[in-house]
Amino acid sequence: MLKVIATTNVKEGCMEQYLAGVKELVEKSQAEEGNVMYTLNRVKDAPNKLIIMEIWKDQAAFEFHIQTPYFTTILPQLRAFTEPGEPAMFLTEVEF
Repeated sequence: MLKVIATTNVKEGCMEQYLAGVKELVEKSQAEEGNVMYTLNRVKDAPNKLIIMEIWKDQAAFEFHIQTPYFTTILPQLRAFTEPGEPAMFLTEVEF
């Protein structure tokens, strides 16, 4: 499985517009066949900081996701409401 943590810093006064746009992204991502988990989370002590936590069946499922028409359309629109942020983290689980 591939896990992704994507952090977003929403510009002051833009949270409502950002949430309206990201809702479709979350819903469609959750519906993808290769998706295991896709959630939007708010950082408790930083209300303008949001984190998307994703789990994909494999790298191929993630690659499919980032090429979908909704992803390639919505993501650029959302950038108008965000500050430059941290790069996404890609994780693989340590197995014992």
